[in-house]
Amino acid sequence: MKKLIALLFVLAVLAACAPPAPEVIEKEVIVEKEVPVTVEIEKEVVVKEKVVETVEVEKIVEVTAVPSKLNEAPMLKGLVAAGELPPVEERLPKDVQIIDVYDSIGQYGGTWHTMASASDIGNIKMKLYDPPWRWNPDYTGYESGLAKSFEMNDACTELTWHFREGIKWSDGEPFIPKVDYAFWWEDLVLDEDVNVSVPWYAYQADGSTPMDVEFPDDYTMVWKNFKPNCIVPYIVAQGFWEWQPGQHQSPKHYLSQFHPKYNSDASYEDLELMSKWWENPDFPLLFAWRVESYTAGARTVLVRNPYYWKVDPKGNQLPYLDRIDIEVIPDKEVRVLELSTGKYEASFRGGADPNDLPFLLEQAEAGGYHLQEGWMNGAGGWPMWMINQDYVPDEEVRDLLRNTKFRKGLSVALDRDRLIDVVWGGIGTPQQCTISPQAWHFASAEGQALFKEWQQSDAQYDPGLAESYFDEIGFVDADGDGWRDLPSGAAFELIIDFADWGGEAVSVNGTEVLAGNLEEVGVKVIRNNLKGSPEWDLRMKESTFMLKNAHASEVDIWTYPDWLFPLRGGGEGSRSWPMQGKWRSSGGTEGWEPEPGSPAARLQALYDQGVVEPDEEKRHQIVYEAIRIHMEEGPFNLGAAGDQPVPVVVSDKMHNVSTYGVLGPWAPASPGNQHPEQYWIEK
Repeated sequence: MKKLIALLFVLAVLAACAPPAPEVIEKEVIVEKEVPVTVEIEKEVVVKEKVVETVEVEKIVEVTAVPSKLNEAPMLKGLVAAGELPPVEERLPKDVQIIDVYDSIGQYGGTWHTMASASDIGNIKMKLYDPPWRWNPDYTGYESGLAKSFEMNDACTELTWHFREGIKWSDGEPFIPKVDYAFWWEDLVLDEDVNVSVPWYAYQADGSTPMDVEFPDDYTMVWKNFKPNCIVPYIVAQGFWEWQPGQHQSPKHYLSQFHPKYNSDASYEDLELMSKWWENPDFPLLFAWRVESYTAGARTVLVRNPYYWKVDPKGNQLPYLDRIDIEVIPDKEVRVLELSTGKYEASFRGGADPNDLPFLLEQAEAGGYHLQEGWMNGAGGWPMWMINQDYVPDEEVRDLLRNTKFRKGLSVALDRDRLIDVVWGGIGTPQQCTISPQAWHFASAEGQALFKEWQQSDAQYDPGLAESYFDEIGFVDADGDGWRDLPSGAAFELIIDFADWGGEAVSVNGTEVLAGNLEEVGVKVIRNNLKGSPEWDLRMKESTFMLKNAHASEVDIWTYPDWLFPLRGGGEGSRSWPMQGKWRSSGGTEGWEPEPGSPAARLQALYDQGVVEPDEEKRHQIVYEAIRIHMEEGPFNLGAAGDQPVPVVVSDKMHNVSTYGVLGPWAPASPGNQHPEQYWIEK
C-alpha cells in the first residue's frame, strides 16, 4: 500500500510541478498593479493608472507610488497610540517597495512555527532574504531589492548602486549607505584585525589591491576599479551570505560601540560575538522580522520589524505574520516525525527529503497540512560523483581517470533506473550530472534542447558498451583474477569516497549501487566511507581521491561556476580539477597549469570570456559551449539521478505560498526570493 501511495503521490506531484526548467519559465515578466506605477524601460518612461507592460527583467527600474492609505499590524497600533512608536507613515521610507501578493491580500497576526537543524538557523536565513539585488520569484533572472537600480560601465570595472531612500533599521535608526556601507568597507573589511575578508570579486586587476568604494551622496554607492567582471551585481544576490548582517549589512550606530577604533574598551572578540545577529536580539536588522529571543541549541524567536520597508498593493505594511518561532531539532528523523503532526505552518528546508513523501502524505489529513505542489530539489545530480582529473598519488591512475572512454565506460555501466529504485523508491529522473534544470540558462528553446541532450548524454545503461570502452583503452584483466588492471598490467582498485553530502542514506546506498554495477564489468571497487573523518576534506585538498560523492545544483553558473569551470583548488570548490583549479586560484604559483587545448584550459578560457561579456544572451551561449565540452569529453562529474520533488509541508491555514520553487541550490535563497513576508495564516 505504501508503495502504491508513493507512486500515486509522485505522479501527482510531477504532473502538478512545473516541468524541468524552461517550458514554464518565460524570459519576460508581467508587471500589473492597480496603483500608479512608473516603469522605466531603457530611456522610455510610461506612467499609467493600470500598467500591463511586458519588459525584460534586467531592463526594468520600477518605482511604485505608495497607496494613499497605509495600514499596519494590530500589534503595532497600541505602541503608536502609546507614543512608543511613530505612525506607520513616518516609519516607511520615501522609496517604499510594493510587493504583489501571490494569491490574496493577507490577514495580520499569527506565528509561523518552523524548525532548524542547528542554532545557526541556516535554513531560516534563506527566508530572511533582502539584498540590494535579488533573484525574482520564478528564477528567470534578477530584480530590485534594497537598491532601486544599478549601472555597470562598459568595461565592467565600475558598479553604481542606487539605494532606496528613507529605509530604517529595525530600531528606527536611518539606514544610510554612505554611513553604514562605509563602515562595512573601511572598518570591517579593510581592518585586518576584523574577521571579515575582502570579497573575492572586490580586488583590482593585480589581484591583491582592494577595489575603491565611493559615495557621491547618502544613497549612492560606487564600487570602482575591480577586476573586469560583469557578474558582480548578481553575486550579491546569492543566498543570505552575500548580504549577511554583521558583514555587508552592518549598522554603524550599533556595531561601532564594539569596535576598538570607536571604543577603547571594546575588543575584536566582542565585535565578532555581537555581529552574530541570529543570537543577538539587540542587533538592528533590515529584514521583515528581527530576533526577539534566542536560546542556544533550542529555540530562536523572530518578531516583526516595525520599520520594514515593503507594503502590499493595498498599502498594508508587511509582514503579515507577527512572529517566526524556530525550534532547533538536530535529529532528522525527529524533524520528520514533528512535521507529520502538523505543528508547523510551513517547512521548506532541512525537514524531510523525497523518501519521506509517502509517510508525510499519509499523515497530511490528520495533521491539517498539505504537501505543496511544484517544489523541486533542482538537483542536476543527487547522487553524483566527481571524477578527479588531477589524481596526485599515481600518474598512470591519473591518466586512466583522464581518459574520456574510461569515464564514459563508468557512466554507461551505471544502472540509473535501479539506483533510483534503491535510493529514492522510484522518484527522480535518471540522468547525467548537470546543473539545475530550472537554471535561467535553459529558459530558451535552444537552452531547453541542450539541457535535455546534456541530461541524457552517456546516461544509458549499457554494460556491454562499458566493457568495449574499457577494452579499447587497454583497461583489461591482464592476470586472469577477474578484475581489470591498468594498461601497464598493474593491479587497480577504484576507490569511491563517500560521506553524507546530499544525505547519508543517499550517499551510502547510491555508492553501493554504483560499486556493484562497476564490479559486474570487472572493475574492483573500494567503498571508502569517510563520514566524520578529516580525510573527507583532506583527500579533496590534497587531490588524492579518485571518485567522491556530492550533490550538484546551481541556477546561475556564473555566480557559482565550479560545476562547469575549474577555477578553484583546495576545498570542495575544486570539484573535479583540484590541482588545475589551484593553479588558477593561486595565480599560477601553486598547482598544475592546464595543458594547452585540454578541457580544463578551454573551460578556464570560456569563463574568462563570459565574466567580461556584458550581454546576458551571449553569456548563456558561452555556458552552452562549456556544456558541450562536458558532454563530448566528459563526463567529469558522474550523475545518477536528479530533480526530485521535495516535501514542502504547508498548513491548510497558511496562504500565499507559491506552487513553484527550487530548494536544492542555496544561491537563490528559496523561499526567500518569493517574499515570505506576504505569507499569512487564516484565523
